[in-house]
Amino acid sequence: MLGAMNFITRHAFNFLISLTVFVLTVLNFDLGIFIVPMITILTYYVSNKSIKFIQKSKKSKELGLTRSELSHIEKQLKLARGNIFSLTQQYIKVRSITSFKILNDMTKLARRILNIVQTSPSKFYSVQDFFYSHLPSAVELTSKYTLLTQQQLKDMEIQLALEDTRKTLKDLHGTMESDLKMALESDLEHLKMEIDYAKLSNDKNRKQINFRGDIE
Repeated sequence: MLGAMNFITRHAFNFLISLTVFVLTVLNFDLGIFIVPMITILTYYVSNKSIKFIQKSKKSKELGLTRSELSHIEKQLKLARGNIFSLTQQYIKVRSITSFKILNDMTKLARRILNIVQTSPSKFYSVQDFFYSHLPSAVELTSKYTLLTQQQLKDMEIQLALEDTRKTLKDLHGTMESDLKMALESDLEHLKMEIDYAKLSNDKNRKQINFRGDIE
């Protein structure tokens, strides 16, 4: 979430600090062949942790979040990536085009929501249910569905369970579509405000032009 530039900057500083410590210990102290590398590695580790702490604090402040909130959101994003990966693992197991389409659409929705929250972490709070409930449920249901389809049985109870699972997956797909709309809602409101402002500005400019025309 800190981004590639923060990563590169952090490790560049880590390298410079560690190199400086390495040179100083070699030139000014007789610590032996094993102690110097250990001090250098420890310096790199401590430097990395310290700079990362500062970067996260700055980032969380920019986003209007606390460090604990940002860390929690990062954890949920990581879990969501694992769940999405689990969904994609089910692609080769489904046995109907309709089921594959539902699964594929759900995966696309999940990735879009994930990307939105990755870009704007504060939006996590508008789609919490997606992370806590809807996505994990999708993984559990698809796993159950593919397991049932692999049973080469015409048992009525299994067929009813399959039909019920298919229906629940369709409902969950609709729920995830609503999650996506919730994630985009603030952007849509902002866009509407910009459009309204542009319209007002155009109307004002038009009236000024007409007024000047009347005077002339």
